[in-house]
Amino acid sequence: MRLLSTRELADALGVSESSVKRWVDGGKIMAWRTEGGHRRIELSEAMRFIRASGTPLIRPEILDLPEVAAVRSTKKRLVSYLRDGNSVGARGWLMARYLEGSTIAELCDGPIREAMHKLGELWGHDEPGVHVEHRGTDVCLQAVAQLRSMISTPAATAPAALGGAPAGDPYLIPSQLAAMTLTEVGMRAINLGPDTPVAALDAAVAAYQPKLVWASISTPLVPTRARSIKDWYATLPSSITVVVGGQQADGLGKLPARVRRVYTMVELAEVAAAIVKREH
Repeated sequence: MRLLSTRELADALGVSESSVKRWVDGGKIMAWRTEGGHRRIELSEAMRFIRASGTPLIRPEILDLPEVAAVRSTKKRLVSYLRDGNSVGARGWLMARYLEGSTIAELCDGPIREAMHKLGELWGHDEPGVHVEHRGTDVCLQAVAQLRSMISTPAATAPAALGGAPAGDPYLIPSQLAAMTLTEVGMRAINLGPDTPVAALDAAVAAYQPKLVWASISTPLVPTRARSIKDWYATLPSSITVVVGGQQADGLGKLPARVRRVYTMVELAEVAAAIVKREH
């Protein structure tokens, strides 16, 4: 993680260095001290402060975010960058909205969902449409990865959450976004990714002792697979909250009473926040 000097952060925000030092000393910004007594600020902490305070980012290139400046003067939507294969624009667009105060969950439920839905519609048009959809998905993954790198890592003592997409489900993005949503609210998210069989989930539960298990289901489930997943849920300790979501989550049929079906990332964030509050 990159560490910023108070001068660097001051220049990025267009304020005096004395103001940044005053914010640090007043507890508004968390900072480390070098052996020489100089204040050093983690990039993720600088991002948190910018979001929480609403302080404008005047020179984003100082924070290694030149792509944010590149999209400020445009009124394009995220889907336009994905459709054009513009990874720089997509990264800048998402990061700008994040710095303006949008939560990960809000970005997932709003512009990311809208953009991926519109890209998905290209599948039914023609073969070039498939190419554009695949390229756009990769661009989205790159943009999401950078956004994830900016989220503060929860403490080692934070409650764990793990999950992924079930066996036969190849989609990367939904479970990645779920992990980011959980991380932002303070859980240690272990994302097992796409095509994760029940046996792998079971082994991960034993290894990490999570307080939450999630499943992102984007592909229709055959009845036998749906039954095996629900049977496995019944074996989990009562201390684990089970959450399922995704376009095809209803394919599980009637869920056990202990399993919660969520329709948005905001709902997932609310469930996770309640767990974090309870555990602390």
